Amino acid sequence: MPLITFTGYPCSGKTTWAKKLISALEERIEKAKETNAPGHNYNIVYHTDDNLGIARERYRESLTEKLDRGSQISAVRRDLSRTTFVILDSLSYIKGFRYQLFCEAKGVLTPHCVFHILNSKEESNKWNETAENQWPEGLIDQLCMRYEEPVDTNRWDSPLFTIASSDENEKLPVDEIWDALVLKRPPPPNAATLQKPTSGNNFLQELERQTQDVISKVLQHQQLNGIGRVVIDNPQGIYIDLPPNPVSISQLQRIRRTYIGLNRMRSVQTDRIITLFSDYLNRNLNSDD
Repeated sequence: MPLITFTGYPCSGKTTWAKKLISALEERIEKAKETNAPGHNYNIVYHTDDNLGIARERYRESLTEKLDRGSQISAVRRDLSRTTFVILDSLSYIKGFRYQLFCEAKGVLTPHCVFHILNSKEESNKWNETAENQWPEGLIDQLCMRYEEPVDTNRWDSPLFTIASSDENEKLPVDEIWDALVLKRPPPPNAATLQKPTSGNNFLQELERQTQDVISKVLQHQQLNGIGRVVIDNPQGIYIDLPPNPVSISQLQRIRRTYIGLNRMRSVQTDRIITLFSDYLNRNLNSDD
């Protein structure tokens, strides 16, 4: 029945979460069989780049990548039915491709959803170093630059379940997934992260403003003093230690954008934004990479 599309940076944890989802769905199907409940006759088909014969290197060239997207759509089209979960575990980083997948599901009158696996580019590169099937050098950075993030207001990206892959406390929203795909109940927006803006509708504005304030202080300090410790909030003991080499504006803004992407759906008190972002900035600027 439903089409489940995974999307995210290379080596961001998509396969790990896809396998967790498969296990959770299998348990739900077995439970439904006990009472002949909705979903009892479903099965699961799982497609990855590996089992479709798509090599990592083929993502370097637009022509080969286009051919491989055709292979992915063909596999989805072949397996979509009213009693089959079709899970596509791939980058799916182009919004036009996700729209095509949405149209395939719509064409057979079956629901669909998108799983966005969030991770920073730096963390993805780090995980790639220990991966069994590694991405070629430099390709992760290229694909991260091309990535078109899903938006839950787009009908082809909705319902959208967002998972912060590096958060050890993150869990699958199994009830919301089952409701949306089997019982056809509309899920709450970004149900995977259970969005609870603790400071009302101003949370995103505060996240943008306060993280930019931190970046501005870092840039101002670097302009005047070069390297050393940047005082963000002296009474609170919030500091950022700059690395020996100068940090570019683009590097700081990339880290900031990643942090916002990872936290905009989280339940964070606004008075902790600066503290948490400063810790995150410190870790990224002074990592061993």
